[in-house]
Amino acid sequence: MKYLSLFLLLLSTSLIGMHHEKLDVIVFAIDLEIVEGQEKNARDFVSRITKNVSEKEPETLVYQYHFSKKENKVFLLEIYPNNKAALIHMDYFLGSKWEAEFVKNFSISNFQVLGNANSKLKKSLAPFTKDFRSSLIGFDRVAEQLGEEISEIK
Repeated sequence: MKYLSLFLLLLSTSLIGMHHEKLDVIVFAIDLEIVEGQEKNARDFVSRITKNVSEKEPETLVYQYHFSKKENKVFLLEIYPNNKAALIHMDYFLGSKWEAEFVKNFSISNFQVLGNANSKLKKSLAPFTKDFRSSLIGFDRVAEQLGEEISEIK
């Protein structure tokens, strides 16, 4: 979670160009453990899937794997500008070779979805998590600033 604030600040320039879409950020915060014996394969997989997501999912804002020093624990951070972009990612992932390889290399120890996930997104994530957290109290200066800038563009 400590990475979240930093990444949201870095997103501002990417999000400004998305004035035609509603800004309603969705975050996947996923703690993983590498399956024993899959350490080398996991690193290779992460390299390949990251390249694939970068090339095929232009609306994915952040897609980063963070490995612990012992390399048995991994934190995966994914940030999408809205439900639509998160669903596109899930459509590419579910039932694909990427999903098969992912579950071969990693076990999920914790998966939180932050933001206003709609029912379609919740359904697509059902095999992986039931932990959906909407914003209740707080503020987001980045989103507020972007909202003002987006309004001026329109």
